[in-house]
Amino acid sequence: MADQDNTKVNIVQYVILLEFAQGGITPISCYPPKLDEGALNNIGVKFVSINVGEHDLSEGVSVIPFPQFKTTGLTYTFTVPTESTEVLSDAYFLALMIKEKNRKFIFQNIDHLIEKLEDTSKILKKKGLHGPDSDIEIMRLYNYFVEFSKKYLEIKELLQVEREKSILAAILLYFHRKAGPIVFTTYPRESPEGEKGQKELITEVQAKKLCKELEIATHEGFFTRSYPDMSHVSYYFEIPSEWARGKKEMLLLSYVFRKPPGKDITNALHLKAIEFVERMKVHPEIFKGFYDIYEIARYPEGEKKNAVKMKELLQQWIKKLYITSLDVFQSTPIESSEKKTIEEEV
Repeated sequence: MADQDNTKVNIVQYVILLEFAQGGITPISCYPPKLDEGALNNIGVKFVSINVGEHDLSEGVSVIPFPQFKTTGLTYTFTVPTESTEVLSDAYFLALMIKEKNRKFIFQNIDHLIEKLEDTSKILKKKGLHGPDSDIEIMRLYNYFVEFSKKYLEIKELLQVEREKSILAAILLYFHRKAGPIVFTTYPRESPEGEKGQKELITEVQAKKLCKELEIATHEGFFTRSYPDMSHVSYYFEIPSEWARGKKEMLLLSYVFRKPPGKDITNALHLKAIEFVERMKVHPEIFKGFYDIYEIARYPEGEKKNAVKMKELLQQWIKKLYITSLDVFQSTPIESSEKKTIEEEV
């Protein structure tokens, strides 16, 4: 049996069963039994106001916020025929109530949660909607949701760690006028020799593959490649330059992964990359960061400081891009294949 104080630590707060018949709202069961009849009636009134159609109560699912209780409810509405000629069926509300700050849990698992609510409604119809059997089923459903939410959070954290580990680096490549395509800057960069926590970076072979991508790129935009040892999502673009031949610098921005990320993550990273590229295009002096001190000697006196400053700025931008890419992995919903693992664990 679940500890009734679990409402203090779990994202799952209550499972509630209410009846809506000729006599109005009637609370049937609530587990844990911490809500009084007045609170349950208030919840039921809101259920009715949301779910009543033009002529009758509609069956189905709704997600309803309850700010006064600091909860959000996933409600499954179902009906049971009556013997009355005036009212053909009574309506019942079976609801999962969770902490309002964790409402993403509902939307990220909604299909599975609805399935469990629907299965329990069928059991209640067979065993009876009133009495001890009803209370047992509501308690059983609550316990299931608590265990599911715990396992979900545990596995979600592990999956996010694995997702984050899959990204090796954010890299900016530059087409050098003499050397050709080169890796200009990357983050994370290698830690000093012997330092703990050294990040794994791309190898020289992987860097050459990226340089080849810049060499053959002709049109601005995204493209992806997968190799046995890595995959990458890259964006080829050009920026105005006063010092380059043709008055433009040719660049490649790449995210490098151990294995290809999911579509949702890729789309989110695209947006981050576009923001990065737009920032570069509108900065009037950013092109100077690609020129070393020997090349700068050919240009107007006093440009050395500007070049060093722009190079440092580009390195900061790449670092920020990498760090914000980790936020993408944390905020992107778990995909259906990943959620299936959680359902099998419970």
